[in-house]
Amino acid sequence: MKKFFPLFVLFLFLQQTFHVAQAATRTFHGETMGTTWNVSIVTDAELPDSPTVQKAIEEALRQVDYRMSTWKDFSELSRINQTEDGTEPIPLSPELDFVLKTALDVSAKTDGAYDITVGPLVNLWKFGPEENVPEIPSDAAIAKARENVGWQNLQRVDGPALKRTQPGLYLDLSSIAKGYGVDVTAKALHDLGITNYMVEVGGETRTCGKNGQGKPWVIGIEAPIPGVQQLFGTVEPQDGALATSGDYRNFRMEGDKRRSHIIDPRTGRPTEHSLVSVSVRASDCMTADAWATALLVLGPVEGVQTAKREKISALFLTREGETLVPTAVDFTWRRIPTEKGAEGSSRVASRLTEIFIGVVLFLFFFFAIGMSQLLGRRKMRCSCGAARAMEQERAQIIRRIKNLDEER
Repeated sequence: MKKFFPLFVLFLFLQQTFHVAQAATRTFHGETMGTTWNVSIVTDAELPDSPTVQKAIEEALRQVDYRMSTWKDFSELSRINQTEDGTEPIPLSPELDFVLKTALDVSAKTDGAYDITVGPLVNLWKFGPEENVPEIPSDAAIAKARENVGWQNLQRVDGPALKRTQPGLYLDLSSIAKGYGVDVTAKALHDLGITNYMVEVGGETRTCGKNGQGKPWVIGIEAPIPGVQQLFGTVEPQDGALATSGDYRNFRMEGDKRRSHIIDPRTGRPTEHSLVSVSVRASDCMTADAWATALLVLGPVEGVQTAKREKISALFLTREGETLVPTAVDFTWRRIPTEKGAEGSSRVASRLTEIFIGVVLFLFFFFAIGMSQLLGRRKMRCSCGAARAMEQERAQIIRRIKNLDEER
């Protein structure tokens, strides 16, 4: 037993340093709908193996992409947009009909601030798949594009089917499809018996159960600062979904003016108010995704009023000069102070460095003792003192780790 003492102590050290619970967490990732997806699950021996889970996730997201992409000519949505006769009902898959129902419901409740027929305007401003359009559209071009925009001209009829009362309407589901993809992925995991997971597609997330440490999943809310990746706060969805819409990543500069990719269907132009980010919590991610976009279009005043009226859980971040001002509507979250957070990151990095050095010295000590035994072919006379020294070093490292956990 003494022969394997160093290895046994090392195992105990690693067990306390890297919690055993984390070993039960498996992660998966890939690409879909022009973005990336990530899934974390807490699993055990009774659940499917990793290739089975990966395949189920990819198939679920592939079906969403093949139905709702505007970037694929063969998708169901693209075939609808390519149909010249807009007066005859077009058959819909149950899945697409389900998403359209939610989209039109949000449009009705926002008086058209959310509109999935905004496609011609998105393309006109070069935020869509079309390329041969002007950089800055003229007033005449905007007015002409708006003639083919209007959610009121869409009717869901029995079949299910879609009827367009005005020819030329172009549907764009980019503001809701990723959220729906999250929900479909969550269902695929449930079908496999997985009930502890976190699903993220293009920044939209949904969680269920607990994480690898047996605690609620924590999702970060990014600070809406162009060119900077920094957390502004955190939230625990608690078996729910979180979606965020903002104008701080996808935009175009025109001189000193920033053009947001968020188009207001009511004006035909990018939004220009001070609201830069909206995060929405809901029971499903499709609903959260649509409402995050809708509230961002509505702005800091009308958006807050609408969230209160429709009982939407939302966090609004507005920019006042160089300051971000949060407004929460039935939204529980935790803020991360910017300045202290930066100092905290420095302290964490310093502690991690100390721990790493300690681990290296700890392992080197064992290696030196082992080599001395091997080369000298003699018993280790200082084993008691060495053991005490090793235990003190191990205790010191563990104390540092506990202090680091407390600071986090």
